[in-house]
Amino acid sequence: MPTVLGIQYSTNSNGVTNTTLHVTDDFNGYYNNPAAGRHCIGKKVETIYAGAYDCTNIKVGSEIEILYDKAVTTSKGVFQPIKRIDVLSK
Repeated sequence: MPTVLGIQYSTNSNGVTNTTLHVTDDFNGYYNNPAAGRHCIGKKVETIYAGAYDCTNIKVGSEIEILYDKAVTTSKGVFQPIKRIDVLSK
């Protein structure tokens, strides 16, 4: 499960707070498969744009699970909105 390393947020002129979560997680098995010549050391780090999703209950160091909604195609590309973020440990 991803662990939150940092939380970045900003409030726009309409008063909406947009959040980006910076997390670390284990590499999945595909990337860490020595028999296939693929190796990983350490953890992977990524950013997850949560947008206007309410992240007030998420703290740095929390272990989280993110559930995504159905993918949406727009003029700017395909994205998958966040349906729910569960805090597994604080």
